[in-house]
Amino acid sequence: MISIPVSFLLAALFAGLALATLAWRSLPGHARGMFAGVFCLMAVEASLVGMRFAYGHFEFLAVQRILPVWIAPLIYLAFISLTVTAERARQLIAWNLGAAAILTIALNLPVPVTGYVDGVIGMSYVVYSLALARIWINGQDVFAEAPTNMGGLLHKLLLFSILVMVATLLIDALVAYLFAQERQGAAALAISGASLFFLVIAVGAAIGFLGTRFGRSGNTGKEFAAGDAQQAELVEAARRVLIAQEFFRDPSLTLTRLARRVGVPDRDLSRAVNAVEGVNVSQFVNLVRLAEAERLLVTTEEPIGKIQEQAGFLTRSNFYREFQKAYGAAPGVYRKNAQSAF
Repeated sequence: MISIPVSFLLAALFAGLALATLAWRSLPGHARGMFAGVFCLMAVEASLVGMRFAYGHFEFLAVQRILPVWIAPLIYLAFISLTVTAERARQLIAWNLGAAAILTIALNLPVPVTGYVDGVIGMSYVVYSLALARIWINGQDVFAEAPTNMGGLLHKLLLFSILVMVATLLIDALVAYLFAQERQGAAALAISGASLFFLVIAVGAAIGFLGTRFGRSGNTGKEFAAGDAQQAELVEAARRVLIAQEFFRDPSLTLTRLARRVGVPDRDLSRAVNAVEGVNVSQFVNLVRLAEAERLLVTTEEPIGKIQEQAGFLTRSNFYREFQKAYGAAPGVYRKNAQSAF
């Protein structure tokens, strides 16, 4: 039966993603822990599904049904912890894991209502899907505690997580309905298809993560008025900090750190950059990095790989893609053309 090998393969993949997440050193420690926790619980969940339908082990059914009320808040905490200060993140972790503990107790109460357990789990997924959507609509600059060059990736992963949670909610509702109708065969087939579906999207996520991996804040400061002239001054102040203090060379630079150095709240800096430059903060920092890379290509004989590092780009693929987008040629070609022009 296809759900059995796929379930265990899915569990192994989730376990691998948990280990890879722990090695993602550019993320804050609490965020790495939350992401790793999500993948670990998903690995356990997939294993229990396989044991249940492959070998008929129902001893862990109680554990299997409570895992979703922990997975949903962990996904939320993984992303929200990248938007707030460490102190605020610790508060949110305590509150949300406390709520998960309460729901765990509620799931084990002898409530004589058909669909009670599925209803509680479904409610949890709906609430956290909406909470994640609220983060997503704020754009990639919301991840103030993450490196600026990771904002786009995290924003895409967040949308991906929302869609997966909605799909999980719909699939669980279908399976619960089939079991209620005593159509065990159809339910098992639905679980088989769901396992295969999640395996495909998990492999896609893993490929995207590895390709990127290797190839709102509590910041206090004076409120900044929204006038055009003042916003332009703020953007220039940020540019001076990036260039004069060579802040752009740090690949782990975050919006929060840059805003703190400028002396304003990160939200004000994000809005000013967007209004004046028409780009987000991540793109703004990249433009400074690209200008430095272009200068080094033309005026020095440094290897391109070293220039990439000096300019603050984390991966070669990102450097080449952004440079070609800005200057219309790959770094090596651009250097050759510039040298031949003299």
